[in-house]
Amino acid sequence: MALALFSGPSVGEESFVDRPIYSEPSTGLQLPPGCEVDPSWRSPVAGSDLEIWVARCASGPRVWLLRRQVVEIVNARQSRLRFQVIDERVYPDETAGETLSVQCTGPRDESGYVVRGARWRDSGRELRLKSARGVLRVDLNTQLLADSEVGAVDCARFPEREAMMKRLQQAHN
Repeated sequence: MALALFSGPSVGEESFVDRPIYSEPSTGLQLPPGCEVDPSWRSPVAGSDLEIWVARCASGPRVWLLRRQVVEIVNARQSRLRFQVIDERVYPDETAGETLSVQCTGPRDESGYVVRGARWRDSGRELRLKSARGVLRVDLNTQLLADSEVGAVDCARFPEREAMMKRLQQAHN
């Protein structure tokens, strides 16, 4: 019997594929009800209009691949953005930002990687990846999430920076 390496939403769970998410300079991200995304759970994919996010929703942690589009330039520093979820994976046994993390780069320092089942080891002011159950990467040709090799990524989390970013986000909400 083959085991699924990833999962989509189960019966009764809401899928967010094709759903728009707006970002307003004054109010921030307009996420679906019951969902949150910390700043350290987001990663742009270099050389593209794509981003990969880890979201915590009422039905569990999810990995979203999104397309970013500028809707309106407000001024030199601010724009209204629209993100559209184009691929999604649901991992109910993971913890967003901990065991499910975007703080990784690929073999040539490229972004767009997510580890699941991550275990971390302390390395001074950072946490380095000790092991993981799996890795997803953004396939730019298909613009979908694809499985990748665990050994192909380098991951580091910075708890102090994550906490500071979370405090800043909460101060603006």
